[in-house]
Amino acid sequence: MSKYDDLFAETTPEHSVFTDKGALDPLAAPTEIVARDTQERALARILNGVHEGYLPTTVSVYGPPGTGKTLTTRRLCAEFAARQESVAVEYVNLKECRTLFSAANEICFELTGEKKGAYEGLDGVFTAIWTALESYPEWTILLLDEVDHVAHDSNYDPSEFFYRLFRGEGKLKRDIQLSAWLISNELLEVDLRLDSRVQSAMSGEEVFFPPYGREELEAILDARLEQAFRDDALSEAVVDYGVTQAARRWGDARKALRLFRYASETANERGYETVTTACLEENLESAEKDALIEKLLELPFNHYHVLLGITGWNEGGTNEIKQPVTTTEISGSVNRAEYDSAFHLGERAIRDIVTDLETMGLVETWLDSRGRDGRIKRIKTTFDPQWVRDSRASYAAQSDDIDELLTE
Repeated sequence: MSKYDDLFAETTPEHSVFTDKGALDPLAAPTEIVARDTQERALARILNGVHEGYLPTTVSVYGPPGTGKTLTTRRLCAEFAARQESVAVEYVNLKECRTLFSAANEICFELTGEKKGAYEGLDGVFTAIWTALESYPEWTILLLDEVDHVAHDSNYDPSEFFYRLFRGEGKLKRDIQLSAWLISNELLEVDLRLDSRVQSAMSGEEVFFPPYGREELEAILDARLEQAFRDDALSEAVVDYGVTQAARRWGDARKALRLFRYASETANERGYETVTTACLEENLESAEKDALIEKLLELPFNHYHVLLGITGWNEGGTNEIKQPVTTTEISGSVNRAEYDSAFHLGERAIRDIVTDLETMGLVETWLDSRGRDGRIKRIKTTFDPQWVRDSRASYAAQSDDIDELLTE
């Protein structure tokens, strides 16, 4: 026997609490959507406008992560299109698109199977999009997920991109009936500060997915937990405790599934026959950290860069991260001389981003009086600032152009 035979034998649990661990995979689509009846009815009402000759130019589907936005919207639209020959649905995830050109090209690829070269510019990409849609059924629903990742770049701004999508000359000339469903964590016109032209072209239809309450989370988890565990491995009291904690802390189904998986792995590692409340308590912080880092990885670069600035100073002579900091200290961190000037931010931009981060619940701010010297704003994270530093490598790995800045 080799050392690997011994290693695998030693790490295989003798009495695993699991029967089907895959049931706790947060990315696995459930057979039935539960606890989203209100949102399903709202989406169905919008879709049924087809029977009256109308679909809105845009539908904003928004809410915090893990609240069923994408799953519910894709399922409803697919079921509707399967019953209506005049309707087609296309889904595009824009999370990895770092420029507006790449976002348009991702849409083009979904419609045509090909991407355009950079030399053709945004005009060439949109021409290909409109040409492809000419052969589609009468109505096309374009689901754009993670759309809040679309941001300003050196060539275009979001307002120009969305105006072309909603009111582009090629679309109007070909009389294409396109309804863009924008799935995001925030209301798009607020999050991207779209100009008045674009806002007037949007239809104002909104469907909000709030965090799950305790009863809703229980309904979602019930079938999955039953499938995942042995009959005697998870008591009602432990389930009740875990669901209650997940609802209070997050209201996020994915995080709740992750919590139960972590706790159960802890039980296996220690040779327990059952998952205990102590196993859950021990993993609450791990689940919270993973969930928070997941949120950080979704931030636009400038917002993440400012968070690095907020956590970029150590207390004198120690490795302890200095908290709170001032706007001036943030500026000193993000505008270091060794950084390319393209990454530098002015104090006004920093103040605006800090306001955004406070709205997201990632930082808190307050004013300290300094007597005759006036007042100064203090800024700190609402979570362990070390988690920002811990996320740097992951954020850099998903970025095409900033890994050098973040991994120095």
